[in-house]
Amino acid sequence: MGEAQPLLGPSPLSDGPPAPRGCLSSMLFTWMNPLLELGNERPLEMDDLYQLAPSLRADVASARFQACWDTERQRPHPSLARALARAFGRRFVAAGVLRLLRDVLQFVGPLVIHRVIAYLCDPLAPESDGLLCVAAIFIAGNLQAFCFRNYMYYVFETGLLVRSAVVAAVYQKALRLSSSSLRSSGEITNLVAIDATRLQDLLSDLHAIWYGPCLIAAACTLLYYQVGPACFGALGVIVLSIPLSLLISRRMRRLQKALMAVKDDRIKVCYEVLTGIKVIKLQTWEHEFVKRVQSFRDDELQKLKAYILTRASSNSIFNGVPALITVALFATYVLGYHEVLNVQTSITCLALLAIMRYPLFVLPSVVNAIVEASVSLTRLEACLLDAERMPVGSGDLTRTGISLVDATFGWTAPALGPLTLTMHDRGLVAVVGPVGSGKSTLLSGLLGDAACLSGTIAVRGGIAYVAQQPFIQNATVRDNICFGLPYEFGRYMAAIRVACLDDDLRALPGHDLTEIGEKGINLSGGQRTRVALARAVYQDADVYLLDDVLAAVDAHVGATIFESCIRGTLSNKLVVLVTNALQFLPSCDRIVVLNAGQVAQVGAYDALLAAPESALEALVSSYTPPPVQDASTDDVISDDEFGTTPGHQLQRVPSSDVAEKARHLMVDEDRSTGDVAWRVYCVWVRACGGFCVLGSILCVFFLAQGTNVLATFWLQAWAANDAVSSEPDRRVYLYVFVGLNLGYVAFIFLRVLLLYLAGLRGSSALFASMLYQVLRAPMAFFDTTPLGRIVNRLSKDVYAADEDIPATVGNVLITLCSVAATLATIVYVTPAFALGLLPLGVGYIASQRYFIKTSRELQRLESISRSPLYALMAETLDGLPTIRAYGVQSTFVRRMAHLLDRNQRAYYLNFSANCWLGLRLEFAGSMIASIATLCAVAAHSPTSTSFAGPAGVALSYAFSVTPSLNMSVRYLSQLQTQMVSIERLHAYATMPTEPPLRLPSSSPTTSTRGEIVFEKVDLRYRPGLPRVLRQLSARIRPKEKVGVVGRTGAGKSSLVVALMRLVDIQGGAIYIDGVNTASLGLHDLRSQISIIPQDPVLFSGTIRFNLDPFQHHEDTAVWAAIKRAQLASVTCLDARVDERGCNFSVGERQLLCIARALLKQSRIILMDEATASIDPSTDRSIQFAIRDVFLDCTCLTIAHRLNTIMDADRILVLDRGAAVEFDTPSSLLKIKHGIFASLVAKASR
Repeated sequence: MGEAQPLLGPSPLSDGPPAPRGCLSSMLFTWMNPLLELGNERPLEMDDLYQLAPSLRADVASARFQACWDTERQRPHPSLARALARAFGRRFVAAGVLRLLRDVLQFVGPLVIHRVIAYLCDPLAPESDGLLCVAAIFIAGNLQAFCFRNYMYYVFETGLLVRSAVVAAVYQKALRLSSSSLRSSGEITNLVAIDATRLQDLLSDLHAIWYGPCLIAAACTLLYYQVGPACFGALGVIVLSIPLSLLISRRMRRLQKALMAVKDDRIKVCYEVLTGIKVIKLQTWEHEFVKRVQSFRDDELQKLKAYILTRASSNSIFNGVPALITVALFATYVLGYHEVLNVQTSITCLALLAIMRYPLFVLPSVVNAIVEASVSLTRLEACLLDAERMPVGSGDLTRTGISLVDATFGWTAPALGPLTLTMHDRGLVAVVGPVGSGKSTLLSGLLGDAACLSGTIAVRGGIAYVAQQPFIQNATVRDNICFGLPYEFGRYMAAIRVACLDDDLRALPGHDLTEIGEKGINLSGGQRTRVALARAVYQDADVYLLDDVLAAVDAHVGATIFESCIRGTLSNKLVVLVTNALQFLPSCDRIVVLNAGQVAQVGAYDALLAAPESALEALVSSYTPPPVQDASTDDVISDDEFGTTPGHQLQRVPSSDVAEKARHLMVDEDRSTGDVAWRVYCVWVRACGGFCVLGSILCVFFLAQGTNVLATFWLQAWAANDAVSSEPDRRVYLYVFVGLNLGYVAFIFLRVLLLYLAGLRGSSALFASMLYQVLRAPMAFFDTTPLGRIVNRLSKDVYAADEDIPATVGNVLITLCSVAATLATIVYVTPAFALGLLPLGVGYIASQRYFIKTSRELQRLESISRSPLYALMAETLDGLPTIRAYGVQSTFVRRMAHLLDRNQRAYYLNFSANCWLGLRLEFAGSMIASIATLCAVAAHSPTSTSFAGPAGVALSYAFSVTPSLNMSVRYLSQLQTQMVSIERLHAYATMPTEPPLRLPSSSPTTSTRGEIVFEKVDLRYRPGLPRVLRQLSARIRPKEKVGVVGRTGAGKSSLVVALMRLVDIQGGAIYIDGVNTASLGLHDLRSQISIIPQDPVLFSGTIRFNLDPFQHHEDTAVWAAIKRAQLASVTCLDARVDERGCNFSVGERQLLCIARALLKQSRIILMDEATASIDPSTDRSIQFAIRDVFLDCTCLTIAHRLNTIMDADRILVLDRGAAVEFDTPSSLLKIKHGIFASLVAKASR
């Protein structure tokens, strides 16, 4: 298997064949033939798709737009719409010229109908007159087809450029946003997934704003020549509909704005739930968080229902306007002017009104689209105008260094300072202080992420940064370390060695080519930190900012990293080290002591200790290093030599198939091929209410179309008899005609309303079932599925189910009913037409089937290729400080442009295939109109003129069949491709889940003693991966306090995974109080255990919500837990918590998680490196509080700070997943060459 494309590697400009183009092939779209043939032979793959032309690529579109936007921003009131028009308007205007030519040719049809009826009414008319009409229809129809299809191609192409430019602009803006302007991941996702797409979709019909009124005006003018002043009756209906439409569109804009706001909130909370899914499962909060997300969804559905009702009213009014115009026209003509109707006038008027029908039909949808797009434009514009981060400059520095002069840093308010510090060339500065004192804020200030609110700051030299929660990409270990730089063996191996990654990489199935998943999901916390540290070393920067990198590793590894990396490899660099490991302070050149956002002391170690009222002395005095006893440094186990020659390079790939699969963590997105299965349609129909509801809706559609056809024939009969009818008879004709048209308008409203409400019911049911199933999915699903892929289904696919699919189903039914009624009418009037209809029908169906196979796969590829785009967005927002620090924004932008081009290739070829089909269907429509005209002309009789009326009706329908034919196929293919969203939603709604949460056989009582027994436990995370626990056996007595230690990656966190059944064990058994945990429901098990996880996870909301999300405790109990957790910074339970808890330091987040566990009061407590990011003083206080509160509990504490577990009853030492030592601390220290003794000795040294 070839090496995967690195995430930050150079992206190829294209990875598909070039499109075979020529002048004639461009006009006829025959350049699509090879791809369509291939699509009919087998399902298309991404590599089969033609390359985008250079002018259509995202980087070109982005550069063109950015130049216009930069100019626009100089104006007092910048306009995104104006910038887009300047960038891409020329192509759009050129499309408008083609549209104008096509619309002029449309009027050939009514003129020909007028001439044909005159020809049929004149028994002596020469045959050449009839044949001339047939020729005119044929030529005009084909010219219309050429103009219209090339018009559609240009507007779709413009839409593609607009979306590419906007998505690129939003992404680039996100990389530059200041801390005060940073938007939630949900907002950014909606801007890219929905708002940018709305602008793209709008352009396909935006020209209707001018051609619609022009067509209506031209038709009204010709009507005047037919019926004189009576046409003003029709014009009056149009004029009256305008203010009504403006009123409705204004309301729709308000509703749309509110709807998008709640969509943002819903996507944001979905992001949070997916990011914190491990904590949700451990805390048994699945049901509660389903309810929380569903409450946001319910709010969205209420807004959507109001919007749909307004939209249904708008559609019924505008689609009913042609019928009302017809009524007004003939009522005015007959009653107002007492004119006599004749067939020639009435049918010609109907043909002219048919021309008005399409613009009147499309105008409401265009108005809807403009309303939605205007809201999207406002949102996008606001994002692009947000304040940007000010990069830190070099100031007056002439060489590598850092200069702070009375600098005050903060996010929205001062959080740290003033601070004065100057360093040049090289040196090690340690930054220490209690939790929340501002240590990470200082590094953020040096990076430019926290604003410098006063004073001056200057940094000169390249920066490497390791965050407290390191940024790990969904890529291989090597990609994460190289981070866009070329791979150099010697430099790479040196970085791995000083980061102590040798043994870890050797244990991975694909070594350094193993995928490590989103946020390093399959690495331990220490391994993630060391990968980030190796990345920093590999960069060979001038200034290193290291945020508590020693907290996540054990004492042995921490000491090695400090000596070999920080004081070794980086000895000639300028290093700022935030740390709580105070034993290393004497080796630092300078120390900055922070306290409560203020600089308490700055200076050398000895000088600070000797100072009166020394803040450093207070910190050091609270730190107690572990006792050494009989252990000596000679007992330290040395690391094996590894990778010292190119022959031992890490890119070795295991030969077995299992290992080969194991190195690839992320699974490919599931993709169906071939026709969308009928069961998918059945799923949607059942979700919408079942086949009875569908049958009712179909009846309403048939009644609407039947009423419309009946009204037309009634008008023809009225016109034929009007001259000989009495006044009462004429009024009967008129009243029945009015009643039929008003009935038609009522059916229009009813069909839209019923369909949208049913669709809303269906999307609501699908979302609810998918949400529950996703939250119940096993952790392996989240480990191997990129977050962006899940969010794509929760945003784009849900949006399709909410709005796109009901609209498309409605359009399919409307056009199919129209085509069926048209063909039936023509065959009824001229039976000979059926002979020509058969071959045309066969050709039509064959073209549709030929097209749909390719179009469907292109749509699937387009949907699937969106997921990596969203995943990159989410990953970028997560790692923004690191990306900015390393200055690799341009590399990420190139990667985004590559992913965007891959997505747009499928979209571009899909609309090109639509143009290919549309052109051929319009030729077929032109043939239908020509054959119908020829049949009518052939029926010319020198003895009778009675055929003129029915022939006129048939021709009026024949000339309107082309758009109906074209749109029916377009909507049918669109429906098939959109039903892929239902297919994808249903796939998630039916995927496997974890074992049951509750079992009838489970004991309803909680653990009373707290005994835990591991009996020969084997655990691996996925088939094919090596075991992370190997025959692990240990018995933990009730109320016993056990420390769990071992080198990074030894299996400490996997012990928690096995106990909590996040992954089911493959061998052995685990017992709690004698009960096999495999016999318990997951909630029955997890509710008995309180856990403080390694990664502190908070959710947006309040402090109280994060500690007690579902109000199970009184405020007094919550405050007591806060006090015991040493959370002095919390003064209000309703204090705001931002997304991911970003407004709290990592240490404060850990304290909040500790308070959460204190509230639960379980008999078994698991602490997975719970105090790793907390200063020693606070750590000691928390340890005392935990011992006091959990005196009668069984406690398992995974810790790297050995002094926090030296008073444990026993220590369990793990190595490579096995229990190698398990005894009291004093006994273990006496074991010569023991692992625990080695760790203690290393920490003491």
